[in-house]
Amino acid sequence: MKPPRRFRYVPMCSQPGCDQPAVYKVAAVWSDGTSRELKNYGLACSAHAEPQTARAKRNRDLLKLQDWETVGEVRLYRFDPDLLDVDLECVSDGPDALDAP
Repeated sequence: MKPPRRFRYVPMCSQPGCDQPAVYKVAAVWSDGTSRELKNYGLACSAHAEPQTARAKRNRDLLKLQDWETVGEVRLYRFDPDLLDVDLECVSDGPDALDAP
């Protein structure tokens, strides 16, 4: 039996004025030294993956982290509403940071 979908709606691209469904989650791995999760910077359709990633990188660079916090590189993850963040596939260049030591 397939697990129930986590969303009761279709998540849309975060690009202003776009009405397309999201196919990517734009995120970076955040850690406080004991736990790790994806810090969400938005969602993107195929057409807006590049501008949404650029926006996310600018926002990431403005973060003020505590000494014990780290945030990895902004990456694209294939969005799947049936999966948890830790199970999303990293599809941009570089290793999937959730699997990195």
